[in-house]
Order: sequence, then C-alpha cells, then structure tokens
Amino acid sequence: MAERWTEAEMLGLAASGVTKVDLLGQRGTTLVTCEEVAAMAAVIALSGTLSPVDARIDAGTYPEFRTTRKERT
Repeated sequence: MAERWTEAEMLGLAASGVTKVDLLGQRGTTLVTCEEVAAMAAVIALSGTLSPVDARIDAGTYPEFRTTRKERT
C-alpha cells in the first residue's frame, strides 16, 4: 500500500511535474513520474476546479470510451 503524502509533499510533487512540462514542453511530459501525475490530479481535485464525478456522469459530460469496432459473434 502506498504511503499517504503530507500536503507539502503533494504540492511539491505536483509542482515538480508541472515544472518539467512548463520548462521542457512535450519532452517534459515524458519525464513526469506517476507520483507527480497523481499529485497533480489530487491538487486539481482538491482545488474544486472540477465538479464532482457523479454530477458529470449524470449530466452526460463525463468522458466515455466509445468504439466503432463491432463485437465478435
């Protein structure tokens, strides 16, 4: 089980990931770690920028995978 971050650790990881992308552009996106991505997502979620997921699902605006491929019979 992964250990929880302190608020300072979460903000530090998120800032590190954003800095890589900001300074290096597309190359920076390949250098961001999974922990940094998770921290960035947590910061966004905690900031209240996004509406709750269940509200987006009910509104029909939640991203959904759709395919045109036909199922095997």
